Amino acid sequence: MKIPFSPFIFLVISMAFSLHVQAHRYHFGLTELSVNKRTQMLEVSHRFFVADMQRALSLNADKDLKDVPAQIEKYINARFQIRDEKGTALKPEWVGMEADVHNIWIYQEVPLADIQGNQLTVRQSMLMDIERDQVNTLNVTSDGKTTSHTLTPGANQVLVDLQVH
Repeated sequence: MKIPFSPFIFLVISMAFSLHVQAHRYHFGLTELSVNKRTQMLEVSHRFFVADMQRALSLNADKDLKDVPAQIEKYINARFQIRDEKGTALKPEWVGMEADVHNIWIYQEVPLADIQGNQLTVRQSMLMDIERDQVNTLNVTSDGKTTSHTLTPGANQVLVDLQVH
């Protein structure tokens, strides 16, 4: 018996396929570095999915740290590093964090006076230890211009230009 082609059958198959595609999970993070000349700070913000950060913490949690914000700070500091032109490691100061149902935002800052030169080496490997397909975007804003860099598990470090001096 031959089944006739029906637009209705095509619609049902298309909807089923689109639901499968929508359910496909992707792993994405965003880090932004922004030069604020008014406050003389390099402002750093990170955005990740709450579920991904919870999973990372559950796999990497320090059993001695009961405080979740302290665990997040330790996790971030281990996977996000900035070095100036002289190779000096800069330690971003913890500003805070906030979350909603879907996302967590983490805020840090570095005094511009601590930065030697106009180039920074940035390594950002957050969540790459738990997701092989993690992609983190690094946006750098200085003098009203934004450049974007894509960081992956095989290439999680980039040299960025800042005009801070």
